[in-house]
Amino acid sequence: MGGKSYYCDYCCCFMKNDLNVRKLHNGGIAHAIAKSNYLKRYEDPKKILTEERQKTPCKRYFGSYCKFETYCKFTHYSGENLQELEKLVLARKKRKSRKENKCKRWPWKTHLQKGLPPSLQHIDPAKLKQTNFELSWG
Repeated sequence: MGGKSYYCDYCCCFMKNDLNVRKLHNGGIAHAIAKSNYLKRYEDPKKILTEERQKTPCKRYFGSYCKFETYCKFTHYSGENLQELEKLVLARKKRKSRKENKCKRWPWKTHLQKGLPPSLQHIDPAKLKQTNFELSWG
């Protein structure tokens, strides 16, 4: 095979680096299924949980094999899988609320650093009142 090859990340296959070949491959059903399976890994768990709760269990999948995979109208998640997914969603929700609370604090009040030069140190209002500004500056 001469020339350069094109590698499809979704299907994990090489093909001739030709525009028509790539268009034909990208338009195929096998590529569409592989792409949706790949992108499904990065979907929001909360969205997946709400979608899967509304579906009834797939008899084919739990019996042996379902040829529809991600395009199936029925759920391929067992009760245990849904509980694990729910725990994951709750953990993410708690982590997100903690991050929001942290962002509301002032960084210079929460992270006091020692050993900074005088120009970067925290200004104490009591010391500021005692300062004599009538001095000559040089």
